Amino acid sequence: MKKTYEHNPRPVGGPIGFTLKDDRLTVDSGRKVQEVRLGAVETVRMTYEPGRLAQRVFRTKVTLKDGKTFAFGSLSWKNLVQAEELTTEYRAFTKNLFEAIARANPDARFIAGKPWWLWAATAIMSAASLLAMAYLIWRAFQMGATSVALLGGLFAVVGIWQIEPMIRLNKPRPFQPDAPPAELLPDTP
Repeated sequence: MKKTYEHNPRPVGGPIGFTLKDDRLTVDSGRKVQEVRLGAVETVRMTYEPGRLAQRVFRTKVTLKDGKTFAFGSLSWKNLVQAEELTTEYRAFTKNLFEAIARANPDARFIAGKPWWLWAATAIMSAASLLAMAYLIWRAFQMGATSVALLGGLFAVVGIWQIEPMIRLNKPRPFQPDAPPAELLPDTP
């Protein structure tokens, strides 16, 4: 049972450590140590966060009843240009944390994806952008500007490649703490 987890969420700065013990979680940022009662957890949210260097970055955000939050991700920065995916560690710690939260507070809500309004806005804006790109490509072909049309097609393919997982994986939905969505947990090597 994975009781600890440590990651560096930013390229500059120190690591944040998490230690799970019974119904408490200790969060150590190096500057401050906080103890969180897991019975005070109101919401747990898992999301997919596209990263610059890593294609698949996952994040868990925990919101307490008093409004305070803490989060941890599956990516740990080593320096300004190098990051490490903590696949196995993130998966194990997340599952154990969810089980501990469910034991401490059976009323805690477990949600996968972004909030509805944000997810819908992203999906609508993405669809509108792709339609605009399709129109640009069509008009470029009509005008005989094949190179512009091909460039537009390249941008459309790259856009779909980047945006599709963000929309698909972040669709809001509840989940059971003992069965987190597999698509929001990194694949084990």
